[in-house]
Amino acid sequence: MRIGYYVQGHTDEAVVWGLAGRWCPDAALAPGRFRGSSKESFRRELRKSLMDLAGQQACDVVVVLTDADVNAWRDVQTRETAKIPDEYGHLILFGVADRNIEWWLAIDRGALARELDCRVEDIPGDEPHLSRFVKRRFGLTERETREAAKKRVRRYVLEASLRPWIRGSDSFGDFYAGARGWAARNGCPLPNELEA
Repeated sequence: MRIGYYVQGHTDEAVVWGLAGRWCPDAALAPGRFRGSSKESFRRELRKSLMDLAGQQACDVVVVLTDADVNAWRDVQTRETAKIPDEYGHLILFGVADRNIEWWLAIDRGALARELDCRVEDIPGDEPHLSRFVKRRFGLTERETREAAKKRVRRYVLEASLRPWIRGSDSFGDFYAGARGWAARNGCPLPNELEA
């Protein structure tokens, strides 16, 4: 299996690596090309990246992750999925993180505190402080530690109990249900993380 992904940042990429390693450990991963740094450029480049991932890179599925920021995640999902060309719809697994991907990592605050060697009370409860805290504590903010930090996030996601994530976040629960639905339709069922 070949999994393409189109994401906005290093943390998002590491989360995809972790979930892919957990659910499809033998899959090859193919990053989508994203030139730019803004939400507008992310949206503008999506079609080109899908054409490349589905065509030249022959991906079986393409994971697209974006952030809700201050918006309702379902509104973002509805608006953004409407922009995906029909010919690629069957390939897309679309996820919208509440606020941003760091919020998904912080759903299980106890597990995150153990990973980051801090107290649960040390993890901020508001944005942008939570995002900055998570990135800094994983080491994602420094260029020289970024690759090691991405591997650490990957391992955290790979080893995490996803039951609290599914139950604690409607947006992650929706993404997980989408992943299971896609996998079942394509003959590679995922484990039931609520029973794991």
